[in-house]
Amino acid sequence: MKTFLRALGDSRTLWKLWVPLLLLAMLTPPLVLALPLVEKKLIDEVILARQPDLLLETLAQYVGLWLVATVFQIFGATLATYLTERITLHFRHRVFAHCETLSLAFSRREHSGRTLSLFANDVPSLTNLFSSTVAGALGSITTLLLGAALMFVLSPQLAIIAGVAPPLVSVAAAVVTRPLRPATRRAQEKAAELTERIQENLAGIREIVAFGQEHAQRIRFLTTLGELLRLRMRVVMIDTAIQSGQSLFSLAVTLVILGYGGYLVMQGDATVGTLVAMNSLFGYVFQPAGQLLRLVSGVQKALGAADRVYEFLDQKPQVQERVEARVPSNIRGCIAFDDVSFEHVPGQSVLADVSLTGQPGQVIALVGPSGAGKTTLVSLIARFYDPIRGRVLLDGTDLRDLSLDWLRSQIAIVFQDTYLFATSIRENIAFGRDGASETQIIAAARSANAWEFIERLPNGLDTLVGERGTHLSEGQKQRLSIARAILRDPRILILDEPTSALDARSEHQLQAALDNLMLNRTTFVIAHRLATVQRADRILVIENGRIVEQGTHAELLAYRGVYRELFDLQFAGARPAGDALVSSLS
Repeated sequence: MKTFLRALGDSRTLWKLWVPLLLLAMLTPPLVLALPLVEKKLIDEVILARQPDLLLETLAQYVGLWLVATVFQIFGATLATYLTERITLHFRHRVFAHCETLSLAFSRREHSGRTLSLFANDVPSLTNLFSSTVAGALGSITTLLLGAALMFVLSPQLAIIAGVAPPLVSVAAAVVTRPLRPATRRAQEKAAELTERIQENLAGIREIVAFGQEHAQRIRFLTTLGELLRLRMRVVMIDTAIQSGQSLFSLAVTLVILGYGGYLVMQGDATVGTLVAMNSLFGYVFQPAGQLLRLVSGVQKALGAADRVYEFLDQKPQVQERVEARVPSNIRGCIAFDDVSFEHVPGQSVLADVSLTGQPGQVIALVGPSGAGKTTLVSLIARFYDPIRGRVLLDGTDLRDLSLDWLRSQIAIVFQDTYLFATSIRENIAFGRDGASETQIIAAARSANAWEFIERLPNGLDTLVGERGTHLSEGQKQRLSIARAILRDPRILILDEPTSALDARSEHQLQAALDNLMLNRTTFVIAHRLATVQRADRILVIENGRIVEQGTHAELLAYRGVYRELFDLQFAGARPAGDALVSSLS
């Protein structure tokens, strides 16, 4: 009930749709229930009384009531559908917005396929709860109360027999629908797993084919499909059992009404019209009783989906903006780590006691083995995570005291694994700055050495890059990523091996662009190839989450520590460093 009320409260902003829908739900039942009364009149006062002059008038009354009731039902169904779509839009927007507020720690922990399933499966199940349940329940209750009153007026004896049905149905609903909620929850979880498996297989199709795993993946997929089928059939079987029991109960009561009613007619205690009207009224009254049973069943199924949606919405972002977060009027770009420690999993340190300072115009290179903590360190600058101890400062101000939007607007990141959206080249470059002009986009593309290949494409900037940029080479995607960063014109620049996908010629041509991009900016370079860090102002060697060495390229070589060891491993047997290394930065 708590979940249901919460979901209902979340849709209260749509009251302008709720009010007419609920009014129609209350106005339609009287019109429908008036039809059996007209049937009684037709039989008793027209046909059996042999009053042909009243036939057309009575038929006109019946047709008029039927038409008005039908129009009301059509309007109600249309309004309910529109309300459902609006509520679906509302919840999908909430889930989407919440996805953006959750920190990267959530994406590391949860598979994106399960989050996608919230949009595709759970939200539609939740929103169906409203149009079918709230308005439907009000209409059913109105029909039950009014119908029961009319039946007692027509024939108290038959009304008592028919009146047994709704309470029994209500008690049965409370008992037999109880297993539906957990059964539906398990089915929704399995549907999320199926979405996850589909997404993984589509994204990893290259690896699946390359390693000959098509058959194995197909078997895994079919296994998940089979498990989902089994869980959904369990839900269907419970539903079917409920519907079958309801139909048998309805048949039994109908037979009793017709049998006992026929006896009353033969005894002269009731008219044929009364019997026909009572039978029709029972159908109209028992139908909403059955609807209430189905609504309770539907509520249980929808609440299983609602549990998953609210479980997601109730997750608190690890990185949150403070209420008093401020926006500085100017920025120099000095980044300082003050005794910073961080861990993804409690007790498993990723960074420990890191202290460093990067001044505007300085290039700080981060080197070290994979998993040493380099990417995590620069992620703290953009507040993808917050340190568990210590502070990260921008011009002496703790990043947690700054507006998140403003902070990230001052930063550009070139990731090693470039992500391009399935839109045009123009839109992917302009992603770096809202409202960028075509002149600015072209200038950024030229600076990133990307304009040469863009010009050769049939549609130029309007060329679609495909999903994740599959229509482009790795080098072309990387250059678009660099153009995106150049267009952003940041004060703080983070480069994660930006030239890793470029050939020697393109890397050399890109050097001037990178030099211009880094001018008067605080630049952090994550380097795996030591040939890319020679001219860095300072090189930090990170190992096991700690800065174990720092200095210039020449100083670290002379120190003969970890950096010298890594250098010798990479360039053993190569020409002398002064002749062989390309003095480019990444």
